[in-house]
Amino acid sequence: MNAPRSLAVPAAPETRITLIDALRGSALVGLFMVHCVEHFELSLYPEHSSALMKQLDGWTNDAAFFLFSGKAYAIFAMMFGVSFALILDSWSRKGINVMTRFPWRLLLLGVLGYLNAILYNGDILLIMAVLGLPLVLIYRWPDRVLGVLAGLLLLQLPSAWQAVYCLLHPEFTPAQPVHWGLFGQVRQVSAEGSLLEVIRTNGGYGQMVRLWFTYETGRYTQMLGLFVAGLLLGRHHILENAVAARRLAWRALLGGVVGFAVFYPLKTGLEGWGVTGMRHYYVSGWIGAYCNLAQAAIWVGGFVLLYVQGGWRRALDWFVPLGRMSLTCYVTQALFFVPFFYNYGLGLYRHLGQFHSVLCGLGFIVVQTVIAHAWLRHFHYGPLEWIWRAGTIRSLSTPFRKTAPGRREPERAVHMAGSGE
Repeated sequence: MNAPRSLAVPAAPETRITLIDALRGSALVGLFMVHCVEHFELSLYPEHSSALMKQLDGWTNDAAFFLFSGKAYAIFAMMFGVSFALILDSWSRKGINVMTRFPWRLLLLGVLGYLNAILYNGDILLIMAVLGLPLVLIYRWPDRVLGVLAGLLLLQLPSAWQAVYCLLHPEFTPAQPVHWGLFGQVRQVSAEGSLLEVIRTNGGYGQMVRLWFTYETGRYTQMLGLFVAGLLLGRHHILENAVAARRLAWRALLGGVVGFAVFYPLKTGLEGWGVTGMRHYYVSGWIGAYCNLAQAAIWVGGFVLLYVQGGWRRALDWFVPLGRMSLTCYVTQALFFVPFFYNYGLGLYRHLGQFHSVLCGLGFIVVQTVIAHAWLRHFHYGPLEWIWRAGTIRSLSTPFRKTAPGRREPERAVHMAGSGE
């Protein structure tokens, strides 16, 4: 079978596509806001708060979940597929065997994810590494086949079947998800245990919480679909061309608005239609997944339009360092905030509600972004990005420190053909 067109692109200088970095960085911030609200999977809060603080905490919780939960992760997953396609371009020009190199790269990501999950069992890196493996087998498939596959995966058919069965059989009571029980055990250790107990728990059955959650909520099909969608975007360099990016952004924005207008009322109206209990959990989870995708489409469409034609590029470039160092920033957030909230550290879950936790998170993001800006003036990669890259090629020859301090590497936001710039 002939290689996709993207694999035959002429050699070009190694450059950064800042729109992709900025979009990935914005998704990282959204993920972090949800993690702060959840106290990094603890979901335990002060027992005694004033009426005002309870109201503020409730508003903060609802706003964070409405804006970011299920949307930021979706964009992050799609960007994984885009990056995969760009890596294929680079490796194919260098004659590197993708079938051997990329599984090794994913193995390294999985090891890093496992190590991170020993402290923070909500880590998604291991899941992404496992679910990324099929990309190696399908990346040469024709566009039309990949498009159909992405659509089918995003429909989350196993979850759809389960939800429709609940709707058609009001007398049916589904069993509680397995991950609920596992999560309860892990949370108790995190809330009361020592560092050694947390490590022992998360290193064993604690790893199963995220695996069962991904399976029982249908996230595995959705994530795979987002990977494939990102692969198609990257294959055709959509985000590197202003005209193509703008066209797709308008479609995503309009499609997202229509999808949200359809699915959000359905999700919020279930109880009024007599769908309660565990039936409500499964049906709202299924409809909510579609609603989240619609909101993610609005996010991506709006972000891209503001970046390429709305005059907001300079402001949105604030996210670029976070996107370039997303692996380092993601892990660092957990390394700092898990002991910040957990019992073996400061145990501040007992004193901080959602409102103050988000304020702490916003302050941390500002500091993290300032540090990332300063770091990238002197280094080509973030620390973990460099380790991952060096481990992938099994060589320390990958340049780390820039030869001329403060010199920026070549960047391109998008190819402004036809944009007047």
